Order: sequence, then structure tokens, then C-alpha cells
Amino acid sequence: MIEAIYDTNAREFIESWLSADMHDQYKAFEALVPAGSKLLDGGCGSGRDSLYFLQKGYTVEAFDPSDEMIKYASEFTGLKVKKMKWEDLDAKEAYDAIWASASLYHVARPDMAPTFTRIAAALKSKGILFASFRDKENDFTDSEGRVLTSFNKDTLTAFLSTLGLFDIVSLTERKDSRKNKQDEVWLFAMLRKKL
Repeated sequence: MIEAIYDTNAREFIESWLSADMHDQYKAFEALVPAGSKLLDGGCGSGRDSLYFLQKGYTVEAFDPSDEMIKYASEFTGLKVKKMKWEDLDAKEAYDAIWASASLYHVARPDMAPTFTRIAAALKSKGILFASFRDKENDFTDSEGRVLTSFNKDTLTAFLSTLGLFDIVSLTERKDSRKNKQDEVWLFAMLRKKL
């Protein structure tokens, strides 16, 4: 189970993710979602992004499936981080925006369309979804043994077109900013719920 990998290696993951530079992604998101909006940080990990948005005046809720990540993120942010997975999301029109940084890639490909459907249901009309994936044409298993669902611009565009729930605001590619990870490339998607 993916949670066990995070529970066992929590400190390593936390230190790695806290070093990532998300400045450009934050600014793009803030241009679409004004401060004061209600935000869900899904698969929040260390709580890095939750804390940033709390400090910017957003109302933030967060969840993660890993007990160790929940413990750290709760202490780091002061939030009561929920224990759940994307597959458990059942909110209806509750959020102005959903932030999914390096978390949706843990959803197995057969479950991706139902998960995006749940995300759309949880967003208010014209709500914003930020999602990031490893920029690859095919899914892969990483060095920690995690099977990661991946997209590139073409495959994500095709997936979203078939789904019909989101308009693409922007798709950007960037090399990983973390130390010793610069050979990895990420795809950042800003999406707007159609209705």
C-alpha cells in the first residue's frame, strides 16, 4: 500500500518536498482563485501548500492517507488534517478550488476518470483544479516502488476531452526544482470546471 511507503519514509519525503520551488504555480493559482476562497489540499503530504495558502488568507481543508504525513502536516499547519484518499472524496459543491500537487498520480489509471468526476462534483461552479503529474506518456514504477499514473500534454488533453468536465486554463512543463531531481519533468495543469 502506498501509505506504508510514506509512513516508513516520511522524513525523507517531507524534507524533499519542502525544498521544492512552487512560486510560479502559486502565482498562477492565486490569479484564478482570490484570497478568502475555500480550498481543499488533497494528498497534502507535509502541509507545505496548505500552510502557504493559509498564510495568504484562504480557508483551507486538507487530507492525506498516510498517518505520518497527517501527523506532520497537522502540527506544521495547525489544521485538523483528515485521513482519506481521493477515492473517498464525496463533497458536493463545497470548494472554490482544489489543489492536488503530486498526489493524483497515486490514483490508479482505471480509477482516474471516476476520481476526476468526484473532484468536479466537489467543486463549486467554475471551480479551479490544480493538478501535477510526472510528465511522461506512460505510467511507471519509481525507485520507491510506487506505481505512478502519468500524463504529458497530449495524453492529459485527450483524457480531459473525453471526460468533458473541465476546461484547460493552462498546461505547463517544468524540470523538478528539488535537489538531485532535476532530471525529472513535471506537468502542471490549471483546470476550470465547465459548469
